[in-house]
Amino acid sequence: TLINDILDFSKIEAGKIEFENVEFNLRAVVEDICDLLAMRAHEKGIDFISEIEPSVPWRLIGDPGRVRQIITNLAGNALKFTSRGEIVVKTSLVKEGIDHCVLYFEVKDTGIGINADKIGGLFNAFTQADASTTRKYGGTGLGLSISKKLAALMGGHMGAESEVGVGSTFWFTVSFERAKSVEEPLWMAYHIKGIRVLTVDDNATNRRLMSLLLDSWGIIHDEAADGASALAMMRSAAGEQRPYDISLLDMQMPGMDGEHLGRLIKDDAELRGTRLIMMTSLGERGDAGRLKKAGFAAYLTKPIRQSRLYDCLALVHGMRLVPAHKRPEGIITSHSISEKKNLDLRILLAEDNVTNQKVAMGILGKMGCRIDAVANGAEAIKALETVPYDLVLMDCQMPEMDGYEATRRIRLAQTPVLSHSIPVIAMTANALTGDREKCLEVGMNDYISKPVSPGDLRNIIEKWSAKAAVKAECVEKGTDSEDIVIKAAGSSLVFDREGLLARLMGDEEMASEIVEGFIEDMAREIEKVKKSTTEGDAAILRRQAHTIKGACGNVGAMAMRDTAMLMEERAKAGAIKEMLAVTPLLEAGLSAFKDEVRSFYGS
Repeated sequence: TLINDILDFSKIEAGKIEFENVEFNLRAVVEDICDLLAMRAHEKGIDFISEIEPSVPWRLIGDPGRVRQIITNLAGNALKFTSRGEIVVKTSLVKEGIDHCVLYFEVKDTGIGINADKIGGLFNAFTQADASTTRKYGGTGLGLSISKKLAALMGGHMGAESEVGVGSTFWFTVSFERAKSVEEPLWMAYHIKGIRVLTVDDNATNRRLMSLLLDSWGIIHDEAADGASALAMMRSAAGEQRPYDISLLDMQMPGMDGEHLGRLIKDDAELRGTRLIMMTSLGERGDAGRLKKAGFAAYLTKPIRQSRLYDCLALVHGMRLVPAHKRPEGIITSHSISEKKNLDLRILLAEDNVTNQKVAMGILGKMGCRIDAVANGAEAIKALETVPYDLVLMDCQMPEMDGYEATRRIRLAQTPVLSHSIPVIAMTANALTGDREKCLEVGMNDYISKPVSPGDLRNIIEKWSAKAAVKAECVEKGTDSEDIVIKAAGSSLVFDREGLLARLMGDEEMASEIVEGFIEDMAREIEKVKKSTTEGDAAILRRQAHTIKGACGNVGAMAMRDTAMLMEERAKAGAIKEMLAVTPLLEAGLSAFKDEVRSFYGS
């Protein structure tokens, strides 16, 4: 370390230091550093927290190695001089332009602190605030000098504030170029906006970080500083018929730790429906089995990565869609979340352009999919006759047989494909009004425009592969009609709020009243549908479906509207048996609609 520091120092002094200028993921850089340092912090009994504000752009161009070097130096110093309390590494946005941005990095500790008259000399080479600390803590006094010079060479500044016995804050800024092609994070398919979450943690900084993240994701949340307060809040929420969907519990809390609190929650008949996620500074051998027995759905190690927390919340909340016997036996961990990120699906790609094939196959391969490619619709049908694919990505314009005709034939019962209900996703360069409707008319399930982005492609694949869970639930209820389950809920838009407000000329108060009345009315209409389905009255069922379709369209419940539209078609054909599969989907649609509008208009 000493040799590397001297070499860096001499290069800087000689003007020979070199900087990379590469595209990188800032969040990954910061979170990787914090993951490594957190282990050392845990050994000293210190909380180590990484906070990246949601406004911070994550795809940047610059030198990630030098950023890593500075943060590691500052956080390493904080660990060296802190024996109790916490260390917080914070990243925020200072200035943003079209092509560039300036970021602010801060490392704050609750360590021994520094006298105000010593701060000015901290950044001089071979200098420490107190010479005696060199003997006690080690170090050369080069790290801060190098870090300040590196920050300056990257268009930024560095400074510090401190108070003896209270702690220190070291900060620096860096100017970055923004990446030209920004990809959205590859989140999981399940939506968590509008769910209710309770965070329980005695550390105020951790609670603030959780609040920041949950706010940015549109989650309704509360927080408690101890177990007793958490139990009181959960009982109050349950009594008001507004129970928490998920509770995030800190393991190490004074008085009542997270595990004890979790056992009390699961022993209470009124509260046990809330799914529990444990947050701990470091996972120990045997944690998974013990926490699973205690009733926890997942546990994560601190510092919590933003993407990992989102994925964990999505997985835990999404498990409600999966029949009990199909749910994974083990508890959800960081490792199992990483495994879930690989889609592990077998996909047929029908695309005549070789370049487009290579691009799509490259994207899908990185997602963990197995892909076979064909050049036209006829070849696609032939492949589907012999291989049990999970999903088809279908180009619309191809020679010999286009995607529209191929999909029509796939849906025909007399065509010898293995599955007539396989999800078919249209891929087309056209973006004209009516294209989506044309795709749905021929039996395609959804639509994605070219050029496709990895984020959009993953989301649509996850959405339609997740339909298998709904299908399994319907099969459990005695319905063997796969086709109706796959085609239902064709719209990905649960609540078209903008469309509703446009019809009401922006009147939010009126929108809230209409949504509230719609939810009450739909609950009654669904009960009527159940009765008509049981009695086998196709004429009444058709009228009810038509009524529901119109109401859903007016209020913006687009996914429910699609389901009601399909119900109306089946009722016209007198296919009463297939309505057994639609009813639970209609109920699920209303539940999703309620969850979605709750984030805008409360409960």
